[in-house]
Amino acid sequence: MKLFQRIFATFCAVIICAIFVASFSFWLVQNTLAENQFNQRRTIETTLMNSIVSAFRSRGDAGARDLLNEWRHNPVSNAVFVISGDEKKDILGRHIDNRTIERARVFAVNNPDSELAHIEYGRFGEEYLFFIRGWDNHQAKRLHSTLFIPGLPLAPIWHEFIILSFIILVGLLMAYILANNITKPIRILGNGMNKVANGELTTRISQQMDDRDDELSQLAGQFDKMAEKLEKLVAKERHLLHHVSHEMRSPLARMQAIIGLIQAQPQKQEQYLKRLEGELTRMDLLVGELLTLSRLETSNVPLEKESMLLLPFLSNLVEDSQTVAQQNRQTVRLVPDAKIPANATLNGNERYLYRAFDNIIRNAMNYSPEGSTIQVKVCQDGKHWIIDIADNGPGVDEMQLPHIFTAFYRADSSAGKQGTGLGLALAKHIIDQHEGKIMAENIKPNGLNVRFILPKKKPSEKAAKAV
Repeated sequence: MKLFQRIFATFCAVIICAIFVASFSFWLVQNTLAENQFNQRRTIETTLMNSIVSAFRSRGDAGARDLLNEWRHNPVSNAVFVISGDEKKDILGRHIDNRTIERARVFAVNNPDSELAHIEYGRFGEEYLFFIRGWDNHQAKRLHSTLFIPGLPLAPIWHEFIILSFIILVGLLMAYILANNITKPIRILGNGMNKVANGELTTRISQQMDDRDDELSQLAGQFDKMAEKLEKLVAKERHLLHHVSHEMRSPLARMQAIIGLIQAQPQKQEQYLKRLEGELTRMDLLVGELLTLSRLETSNVPLEKESMLLLPFLSNLVEDSQTVAQQNRQTVRLVPDAKIPANATLNGNERYLYRAFDNIIRNAMNYSPEGSTIQVKVCQDGKHWIIDIADNGPGVDEMQLPHIFTAFYRADSSAGKQGTGLGLALAKHIIDQHEGKIMAENIKPNGLNVRFILPKKKPSEKAAKAV
């Protein structure tokens, strides 16, 4: 059974039950009102008849007639009759059939103590019958006036049937509208999921929710966010696969060429093997960086972090870079601000942070001329440590600056330079994992400055002892 059918059947059952409950309550109220009215009227009628009987006993026929005349404007008086035994007619001349009179007389004879029918005798022995119209009716009649439809000449039962049918039809229509209102977003969501499952990652459904503002519309919004993230993830994977195949093709082609040269010129085997080793090293570096980048992009588990001292970390990093810098006749210098405390700490993963800073420093050495100095400056603001790595290279075109942290993006200034195109992208992902920021800007007259902004961590007792 489909959800729409279940919801529709549930609403129908609820509405029908509500109708029956309302009808029963209405019937109960009508009966109660009718019973109260009947009892009140019967009390007034019996009181009036007892008064007439008392007047008859004291003043005879004239006393009963006078009392009835006094009550002639009250509708209750028309329900009390006094029948003269000789003439078998009402003393006021009101019409009443003989059969009713005879039945009332039999009732009065059989029930001499009844207040509804009673026989009295005049001074000359003539018989007088006192009775209330409907003496044999001991149950109130249900009221029908509230269900009367003006202008419709039908019996009350048909009025009730028409009204009940109309209520049921309106209830079924409301049940259909409510069930459709609930299941329509679910159908839209199901169709959207089917499209995404078939590869249509551009599918969006929130605009189909007709400006709803409920949990189902929020679910549609979450679906759109999920589809958008899936689209970006798949596009990123396709982009990565395209660049990986492109980056792998070149070293593989060169290795094939080297192998061909070794076969053609065996006497230069040692020279070609060194070149082959270099290509293999480059491929190994590319694969390692790809694995690291993939792990950072796809892993939902945050990096393991611990408290670390900032200045000793940067000092070791700069010291490790000196060997390569000396080969290029360059200098890497750490320039901390005088206000930076010796026990300055941050919360981070030392291995990944080392890799991020090392990538930037090596990139700066690669683009700086011989005899230049790469400066690693450290300063702070109220909540962050700020580390600037500045080189003396040609810089980057201003239009290309926003894209240099994208994987495999190579700026124009990188022409002819060795690299995988992943170093800056890795650095950005690592800094993002540390809730920090990384940005780049050109330096006048020449050079590029890469800025790291990392959140501070209050120095702990353990860090203070280490200092």
